[in-house]
Amino acid sequence: MSGTGFGGMGQVIEKRENATGEVTRSEKSYGFDSVKVLSAARILFGAIFVMDGVFKWILIQQGLMQGVVQGSNVFNYATINTNWYAFGLLVALGETFGGLALIVGLFQRPAAMWSAAVMFSIWSLGGYGGAYMQGTGWSLTGYTDPGGDLMLALVFVVLVFAPAAYGLASRAHLRERWSSSSAKDRLLRFLVA
Repeated sequence: MSGTGFGGMGQVIEKRENATGEVTRSEKSYGFDSVKVLSAARILFGAIFVMDGVFKWILIQQGLMQGVVQGSNVFNYATINTNWYAFGLLVALGETFGGLALIVGLFQRPAAMWSAAVMFSIWSLGGYGGAYMQGTGWSLTGYTDPGGDLMLALVFVVLVFAPAAYGLASRAHLRERWSSSSAKDRLLRFLVA
C-alpha cells in the first residue's frame, strides 16, 4: 500500500492473486484534490460576486443606490455622500467584472485582489459590519451583517494565492508564454493567471 500526505490525492495499490495464480493489481484513489477544490471555490465565489454586481446595477437602475451608499456610510464621510453615484458605480463595476474574471479564470489574481479590496472597504466604511457603536445603540448599516463582508474579503484573499487551474488562462497556456525569469514576465504571469 502506498499513499501521500494530507491535502493531496492518495492512492492505494492492492495486489491480489486470482484462482489461476496470476497477480492482479488494482488502484483506488482517495482524498481530495486541492486544485479542484480551490478552482470550484473560485468559480462559486465569482458567481456570488457577479450576483452582487447585478443587484448593484438594479439598484442604480431603480434610483436606490444613493440611499444604499449613504446609508452604509456610518462614519458620514462627505466625499462618499456627495459622490455616491461614483462609489456605487465603482462597486457595481468591480463586483461584476471581478466576479466574471474569477469565473472565467482569466486575470484571477488581480480580480481576487480587487474583490477583496471592495469587500474590505464595504465592511470598514459600513461600520465594521454593524459593530460600530453610534449614539445609544448599535449601528444598522444597510444590508450588511457583522462579518459577512469581511468573511468574503478573506475568501478573496485566499483566492489570490490559489493555483491558476481549470480556467481560461490555464486552458490557453498563457503562463507558459512568459516563461523567463525577467521582472516583466513574472508580472505578466501573475496578472494573467
